Amino acid sequence: MKEESAAHDINPEQLKRLFSIGRDTKRSDRRTGRSQQKADMLCRSLSQPLPLDRSQIDMLPSALGQLCHSIGRLAGETISELLTNPSSDIAAIRRIKRYGKGLSAQAKSTAENDVAIAIYYAAIAHALVFHDRRITRFSFERLESSFSCLIKEKWISKDLSVLLKAAGKCCKEKARS
Repeated sequence: MKEESAAHDINPEQLKRLFSIGRDTKRSDRRTGRSQQKADMLCRSLSQPLPLDRSQIDMLPSALGQLCHSIGRLAGETISELLTNPSSDIAAIRRIKRYGKGLSAQAKSTAENDVAIAIYYAAIAHALVFHDRRITRFSFERLESSFSCLIKEKWISKDLSVLLKAAGKCCKEKARS
């Protein structure tokens, strides 16, 4: 007995719609995959201790500089801990900002750049929220807009999202005054 194809029961418009659903699912999977990739990258970056400043290491003899760099990585607080701790030293927060800026300059992909920018703005947000300091030349309006854009990203961690929302609120209040 010959099997009959079910395709003859579907009109061309329905078939076109069926294929578009498959394509949309693939696009959605790619977007979800990219978002997950950024979330993973951000999590890895935030779980690392803040590297020592190059200028600090350069002042030391070579062997001692390498040792200090290694010890700093083992003993230091993670970037996430520094960003979410209200009592973190403002100098460390400025270093995180520079670190994020440096990561952005070295980024080899859009995902790496996006994560670096998130770290950069998180440091600025920390300074505003916990130290009432603006450690950038960006206007409060521009900062509020940037924080708002980052908050909408699904790959931004909950801790950073809370920090960015609080910073956005600070910016809104300061822009009015």
